[in-house]
Amino acid sequence: KGWTMPTRRSVTWLVYLNDEWREEEGGALRCLPREEDELSGEVQVGSHQGNLQVGWLDKRHPVFLDCFSRPSGGAALYRLVNEGKESPRSQQQNGKASNQGGIIILSSHDFDVPGQPIDFTAFLAEEHRQSFEQISTSRLDPRFANKDNTNGGEVKKTTTAAVGEEKHALDIAPTGGTLVLFDSVTLPHRVKEVTGKRQRIAATGWFHEDSQFVLEL
Repeated sequence: KGWTMPTRRSVTWLVYLNDEWREEEGGALRCLPREEDELSGEVQVGSHQGNLQVGWLDKRHPVFLDCFSRPSGGAALYRLVNEGKESPRSQQQNGKASNQGGIIILSSHDFDVPGQPIDFTAFLAEEHRQSFEQISTSRLDPRFANKDNTNGGEVKKTTTAAVGEEKHALDIAPTGGTLVLFDSVTLPHRVKEVTGKRQRIAATGWFHEDSQFVLEL
């Protein structure tokens, strides 16, 4: 549905409303920002030719989801060869990764995008799975643990970077009166489990930006 809209979510804002929230109550927003030494030069993030960024490879290469140009009619995951520059799309030959046309196909095969929560690791070629970090980590979020999905309602455990040591994690406690703004397109993030007895309460919203690609139905 999002591809039919003229705008899309870009920057998320949160205002926490719980008074005297304690660290042991959990519920912190965990963000996984890029370190300066992980990025080299100009890197195109957020989207590429209308394809949304869904993760990072080796902590420095943006990974995009192509849902429009595959001959199979399915979707594929890819990264740019010359990041920061516009490049034509490549074609995947016989289900094998290729680097034609300035992009490298990372998925092992074309696939249909499932409903949330999505674990894109399952669609990556084996050699890329350990170094992939997904931006939307709803599959790790306890709020989605009982959501009906293709995984039978269970949160699927993976071994991607997003589930690993998270060395550069930044936790923001949901303390009342705290205002948080972050780029929800490029910043990997999740909400940690609430371990206290009360609910975590917040007002939230999004600043929108123009969609680079709009699907006409």
